[in-house]
Amino acid sequence: MSRAVIVALALALMPDACAKMTGKNVTPVDDNPPPPPPSATTPPIWHPPEPPTTGATSSASTAPAAASPDLSKARAAVEAKDFKKVRTLLEKRVRAGKGAGEEAQLVHRACVALKDKACADAVKAKYPEDVAAE
Repeated sequence: MSRAVIVALALALMPDACAKMTGKNVTPVDDNPPPPPPSATTPPIWHPPEPPTTGATSSASTAPAAASPDLSKARAAVEAKDFKKVRTLLEKRVRAGKGAGEEAQLVHRACVALKDKACADAVKAKYPEDVAAE
């Protein structure tokens, strides 16, 4: 009886090569699943944006897109009548002479609203053509 148990165990645990020789059907287990089928859609292709076709382009519509984030924050602060914030955002650049005309106007307007004559005169001295328009 013990021989029968040993033979049964040997047949049950035998390697695949022995199973083929004895005629048993062995299906190999594949650990790697088949690759997914290729996608039917093609990937998108980038195309550069087309320039505007209208002849009338306003400089006001292009200025906010190219404006610095500080300038857009300063515009919002002027609308909210927060002139201290306008000066904090733009005064350093304007006094250094690196500010744009609109920035100089906003700082000058803030200085006048805060009744700071020295600040208003300094901005007017650096940007006489931009501040004189006010």
